Amino acid sequence: MSPWDLPLPSYSATQWAVLVIAMALAGVLKGAIGFGVPIVILSILTLALPVKEAIALTVLPAFAGNLAMMREGGRVREILARFWPLLLTKAVCVGVGAVVLAWIPTQALFLILGVVIITFSLFGERLPRIRLQPRQEKLAGAVIGAISGLLAGTTTIFGPPMIMYMTALRLDRATYVATIGTLWSITNVFMLIAFGGTALLTLPLALASLAMAPILLAGYPVGRALRQRLDERMFRRLIMAGLLVSGGRLVVAALV
Repeated sequence: MSPWDLPLPSYSATQWAVLVIAMALAGVLKGAIGFGVPIVILSILTLALPVKEAIALTVLPAFAGNLAMMREGGRVREILARFWPLLLTKAVCVGVGAVVLAWIPTQALFLILGVVIITFSLFGERLPRIRLQPRQEKLAGAVIGAISGLLAGTTTIFGPPMIMYMTALRLDRATYVATIGTLWSITNVFMLIAFGGTALLTLPLALASLAMAPILLAGYPVGRALRQRLDERMFRRLIMAGLLVSGGRLVVAALV
């Protein structure tokens, strides 16, 4: 079988171009400002692709980026031992979220996705700053795991509650980076299993998603180079403004 015989989705040239642009831009933004891969990808892909396909296509490229961070951070066993309550509830709720995603009508999904993106664009960098005591860590982690798992299963956007939780733990920088890499990567594995089990991630979509991973990774160094040349605060504000418009578009599409 030649590469041209692979069962890829039957997208038009325009749809493939939008897919490539979304992945490349997400990689650049990840390198430049360090967040928002699923949010950026979905904001662009929903312009040209069915929303459930766009969500499925996001998982493998995001997984590739998180694996790179996981390898950089290390300390996987230590993190698993510390955050197992969060991962346990997340595993269950990702599955529940994927079942909801497979069942929910497209208009309702547009509304949910739009509200999540708008909320992130308005409050993503102003998350509530709380402080957890050591005795509260595991129970709070289980709750956050459930919430972020539902978000991951229905939208693939699960970062904000996780970041709020990790900030509340006052992790040092090395532990923070290692924890993001490990927890985000394991969440992506949960999503792959759940989406495959509910037939959201079909073989053609999985192959297309896998093919996009190198494109996203190639954008990382470009983003890091841009970070050294641009006014980071202004750049973040422009991205947030773009996400706000995108989220508003999805909400309007759901209601009209």
